Amino acid sequence: MASSKKPPSNKISASTLKKTKSPSLLDLVDKAFVSILESHKKIKSMTLALSGGVDSVVLLHLLHQLQKTHHFTLKASHVHHGLSKNADKWVRFCEKLCTKLSVPLDVHYIKLPQKKSLGIEGEARRLRYEKLLKSKTDLVVLAHHEDDQAETFLLQLIRGAGVKGLSSMAHFDNRRRLWRPLLNASRIDIERYAKKHQLKWIEDESNQNTDFDRNFIRSKVLPILKNRFSHIIKVISRSASHLAEAQHLLDDLAKLDLKNTLKSSNYKHKLQVKTLEKLSLSRAKNVLRYWLEINDQLMPSKDLLDECLRQVLIAKKDATIKIQLAKDFEIRRYKDEIYIVKKNKNKEKNYAIIWQGEPEILLPNGTQLNFKKVKGSGINFKFLDHQKLKIRNRQGGEFFKPDSKRPTKKIKQLLQESDVPPWEREFFPMIFIGNELAAVPNFGIDQKYQAAPQMTGLEVNLIQSK
Repeated sequence: MASSKKPPSNKISASTLKKTKSPSLLDLVDKAFVSILESHKKIKSMTLALSGGVDSVVLLHLLHQLQKTHHFTLKASHVHHGLSKNADKWVRFCEKLCTKLSVPLDVHYIKLPQKKSLGIEGEARRLRYEKLLKSKTDLVVLAHHEDDQAETFLLQLIRGAGVKGLSSMAHFDNRRRLWRPLLNASRIDIERYAKKHQLKWIEDESNQNTDFDRNFIRSKVLPILKNRFSHIIKVISRSASHLAEAQHLLDDLAKLDLKNTLKSSNYKHKLQVKTLEKLSLSRAKNVLRYWLEINDQLMPSKDLLDECLRQVLIAKKDATIKIQLAKDFEIRRYKDEIYIVKKNKNKEKNYAIIWQGEPEILLPNGTQLNFKKVKGSGINFKFLDHQKLKIRNRQGGEFFKPDSKRPTKKIKQLLQESDVPPWEREFFPMIFIGNELAAVPNFGIDQKYQAAPQMTGLEVNLIQSK
């Protein structure tokens, strides 16, 4: 006897479609923001990277609405590269748009270096991120979407990137305070939203130039893939997410390998060579990659990374190592530690600066002096009533006596004993009152110039700039 039960239908009813329809872009952004708030309670300000293109214009519109329910301050940032004849028009467009929405706008004018080691696209991106990351804000918001993610994945694949590169762009980058709320939205969804809300935007004519790799992938490669594999954008996005998870595991492994060995000091992060010596080659390279990343370095090529590890591991303690990184940085070794050092571009090694009462001074070698009034310590202010405080670098032969019960010491000896690397010693700042050495930042104050317990003093600290 045949069963009276009907076989299950493979068709989806209209009511089911209504229940499972995709969330709106506003719901998508709202949900993503709530997720961030669960782990980061104090997000009270955002800065949106506003190019004027449809993606960032839509995101500005969305964030402006999100303010009504989540109460944060919002401002926009536009970077004028000067690469297009229409760049000034784009600034005026962004200004007009932000004025209409009562959103403050910062406009940054930058000039690309003549030597474009990263190419025009790469250098423009690097400088744009530099400006954005200097914003005094809780979150920097970027309008990258699903199609951008697919393009980035293919670019990295062509370049032979590893797990880190192929994981492409993160939804939320905690270390750099970057948020990409539209990374799961398609370009079609964004353009549909813009038309629905009658938004206006600008078109960058350079997007049609297929000499740029990203544009070539966008206009030539992806259409072919979409024609053959209709869901290719979402598939690539899913693969990037899997690789991002794998990268998190590699970062966790690096943290375990670095536990109790990574030192942070006035000389940025420094890494002990013995940490690398104990590891297998693949784990040592993983640690080196992680160390470079937390020091905000662009990832070197595989060949350069291999050469860096080889030199670090085989060099003698007193060997001079200089391995060139991007952005005028080098890897150097001193004793059993390796450092990331910013090259000094100034041909003149000596400097002399008069303190004018400012809270901080950036020195020619990239380090920074911070000044703060304190009570009961520091340089006694009574000496500054009639004399100027002068900062100059060590020139040799200076002596220092911070403790009456201890012998006078040569500055050279003091720096050597404190393991200050050789490349820092010649530029190390010292504080003079008149012609007398009054203080050596981070080491102490000559006994003659020390503030008494009830007196006002000037505290001077040396900070390694980032």
